[in-house]
Amino acid sequence: MTHAKAIFFGEHSVVYGKKGITIPLVEMTVSASLISTDYVQERDEIISYIAKQCNIDKNTKIDIQSTIPVGRGLGSSAALSVAIARANKCKNIEEIANKCEKFIHGNPSGIDVSQVLSNSPLLFSKEDGAMPLNFCLESYLLIIDTGIIGITKDTVSRVKKNFSNNKQYIDDLGKITEEVIPYLLNKNIEKVGYYMDKAQYLLSKIGVSHSNNDEVINICKENGALGAKITGGGDGGCCISLSKTLDEANKIQEALKQKGYSSWIISV
Repeated sequence: MTHAKAIFFGEHSVVYGKKGITIPLVEMTVSASLISTDYVQERDEIISYIAKQCNIDKNTKIDIQSTIPVGRGLGSSAALSVAIARANKCKNIEEIANKCEKFIHGNPSGIDVSQVLSNSPLLFSKEDGAMPLNFCLESYLLIIDTGIIGITKDTVSRVKKNFSNNKQYIDDLGKITEEVIPYLLNKNIEKVGYYMDKAQYLLSKIGVSHSNNDEVINICKENGALGAKITGGGDGGCCISLSKTLDEANKIQEALKQKGYSSWIISV
């Protein structure tokens, strides 16, 4: 079993060597069990690839139980690879999961695999890898499903194709990650919210904010969110929204529900 993750800061910029900050979503999990059978299990392309990397034969049924929404930027594919590798007691789990992420997403940063393997928030970069970033804001985060499946591989590719126009925004996203760290450690949630809004502006400028992302973020801000932004690749997927109190988070969640959006409240 393993859990989901959310990117707090650093979407897309981590692909270009900048730092990113992630948090574990231990409330959302995926587990896998292996059952020997006398028939060949039908598997899609992704499960077939993961099974091959984990040395699981075709006559072994892979039974998956998950509460992680797929295609929403919450690390579902990385968590799935880790869960299947753990079910077969593989020793090189991180290596397997990173291979699978490259197969699924093309050119991932590696940030998803690092976080689904850790129960602590992480500071990540391609150069330095993952390091614990132990902060607790004593506040609440909404994880909001836009209802649109976002394909990270597509958004990463699109940002790359237009990199000459996106470079300054990518650099600025990287600077935000560096600048927000002291405020995370000092529990300055107003300033953290400010940087969330700033990051969302930049993500919009590189063209990864779907109209549903925009609507969700507007609802959150209109109902008192300290900050709101995309988490993950964008083009739909999920957004996150920061609130100081549970009552304030509940108010935003109700407003989102009235517009047809599902969400989960976690402490952060």
